[in-house]
Amino acid sequence: MNMKTMFYEDIIHFHDQVFPFLMKHEVKNCLPLMILNSLKINIQNYGKEPPLMFSVAENRSIELVALMTPPFDIIISYTADLKYIDILVEELLKQTVYLPGVLSFKEAADKFSELWCDKKSLESKMLRRERIYKLVEVSEETLGDNHFSVATKPNQSTVLEWAREMMTEALAEVTEEELARNRTNFKFEFEQDASSVYLLSANKKPVSMARKAGKTPHGNAVNLVYTPPLLRRKGYATECVAKLSKLLLEEGNEYCFLFTDLSNPTSNNIYQKIGYRPIIDENHYKFISKK
Repeated sequence: MNMKTMFYEDIIHFHDQVFPFLMKHEVKNCLPLMILNSLKINIQNYGKEPPLMFSVAENRSIELVALMTPPFDIIISYTADLKYIDILVEELLKQTVYLPGVLSFKEAADKFSELWCDKKSLESKMLRRERIYKLVEVSEETLGDNHFSVATKPNQSTVLEWAREMMTEALAEVTEEELARNRTNFKFEFEQDASSVYLLSANKKPVSMARKAGKTPHGNAVNLVYTPPLLRRKGYATECVAKLSKLLLEEGNEYCFLFTDLSNPTSNNIYQKIGYRPIIDENHYKFISKK
């Protein structure tokens, strides 16, 4: 067995080495692919601290990729063999590295969390159980008749307030510091370019929103789906996501994808009604000191 592990310092080298491997399971690896693409454009897109970039290869074939953009959690690619998780942990323990948490497909996240916490005398806390969905065709019955358009400057206060409410609701388990960082990052991104956020309006008033997020070579993510509580159960979120998904397909994407919180059966049902189909489950853990 010829095993090779490597930490990278150059984003272009890292991209060229791991991209073909990640593309073998494009949807399962959509998150590392989106981050990789963003880092290639600007290495400081997620902060000034250098990212952690790592791969495991066996017989010259890459079998696992890990990527972390401090202060965010480590992301581990899909792999067909969990033995590479053991190798990742062994190599990380040789480094001086702080890991706040891990996000990966369920089996990998579970194993990494158990091994890392055992070695570091930490405890793991489940932040979120997620599922990646993929869509290739929108169900016409979900498209509705309400007005759908890109957000504009007059909508800025509404979008920022809804984003704040959505993050408070969806990220209830994270620290105030992390929540504030997410809000600040979105505010900066939206003020720089509002064209990624779309609004559904009824009677000329915004009732729901969704965002065109990161891209992979053949797909585009949808996120930041939000409808204010008093406007829910009217089909607005379904119509908004359906219309954005159709737009993304019309723009030339082969598919759309999104992450759902498995604790919210309503949203999971909504997305399946639109045409999204489950691909893989992911677990997101935070590491905390033992009490």
